[in-house]
Amino acid sequence: MKRIMNEIVLFFLKKFFSSPKKEWLKFDTMFMILGIIISVSTLTVALAIFDGYEKALKNTILDVNSHIYIFSSDDKIAAKKAIELDSLLSAQEEIACFGKVVVTQSMCSNLSRVKGAIIRGIEWQNEQLPVAYRKFIFEGDYQLLHENDAVIGYRLAKELNLKLGDEFKIISSIGAKITPFGLQQKEKKLKVVGFYKSGMYEYDSKYVFLNLETAAQFAEIPKSFTMMEIRLKENFVENADYLAYKWEYLLDYKYQINSWIYFNSNLFTLLKLEKWIIFIILSFLILIASFNVVSSVATTILEKKQEIGILKTFGTSNYLLQKIFLFKTIFIAIFAITIGQIFGVLIAKFLSWQKFFALKGDVYFLDKIHVEFSVLSWAIILLTSLLIVFLASTIPLKKINNLKIIEVLRNQ
Repeated sequence: MKRIMNEIVLFFLKKFFSSPKKEWLKFDTMFMILGIIISVSTLTVALAIFDGYEKALKNTILDVNSHIYIFSSDDKIAAKKAIELDSLLSAQEEIACFGKVVVTQSMCSNLSRVKGAIIRGIEWQNEQLPVAYRKFIFEGDYQLLHENDAVIGYRLAKELNLKLGDEFKIISSIGAKITPFGLQQKEKKLKVVGFYKSGMYEYDSKYVFLNLETAAQFAEIPKSFTMMEIRLKENFVENADYLAYKWEYLLDYKYQINSWIYFNSNLFTLLKLEKWIIFIILSFLILIASFNVVSSVATTILEKKQEIGILKTFGTSNYLLQKIFLFKTIFIAIFAITIGQIFGVLIAKFLSWQKFFALKGDVYFLDKIHVEFSVLSWAIILLTSLLIVFLASTIPLKKINNLKIIEVLRNQ
């Protein structure tokens, strides 16, 4: 019996889509399809941009920064203490590489232009670095061969009107001297040998890279460094918090050890929350489009009253009749949702390629729109849309139960 019912449903579905009258091209059906396509496209674009933004931001943060940081309570780690750290870290299988870093703040000056900056002294000559320093050098040279060589963030260079080969000064109150003429701040002349471009506004507008020794001298911590940075193997990046706690214990809590998760967890938690809030809000577009589904199904039932009456006369149950109309609507919805998702992908790709609209880096961290298409997001959009269409379809289907055979045939 079930097989016969399925065959009847398939027969009417084939009849609907292959009918010479092209019933599926009627205004109400096309209006329903268009509403679903627009709403699903909008939702697809929104999730693709959120997924892309989250992935690009995470990748940039993990490239520009290391995965784990080791600090000392007195703000510097002496070279002698580095031996203990080297011994422990070299024995850890989770570590890809590690290195000493000097970080300090200063002002950068070129003629009358002055901007705040972050000085980073690195062991640039090491084959492997805990940060992707070389990857982001887009002009000039990454090598800091001389004491006054510097690689500067391209946005900072632009604000200071600096070009390759130009000289500028870094100024700091650390080590300032009191003279008869007042407080004399510490200054150092540097030469631009390269420009740094990570794609993140915060770093491109502040970073100045020096060799480790020069930065240590400028920060008044010779033969010392500010912290040790660690880069983990790819499989262990998400376990950075646990490893930081583990190594802190192994070092008898003599050092403060934090991970990239510790510094950025709130940001990514907020992004996920915003993503699903946007998803819920934009899902109301599909809910609004489902009103067209209700209207289309109700109109079709009224137009097919005679056929429904005849089928009821031959003993066709209300359940089977409802199944026919429901399956027809679901097939149309699947088609419309798929087209909507494809259009959404194309629109999102276009937004990532276009140049006339860019993000404000000082607000959104990144200055370019990134998109990402995940199977999970695709499936969630499909299932959510189908669920809304299904629920909307069941509302007018109740009219079939109220149709009386005698009244339908008498009116015809």
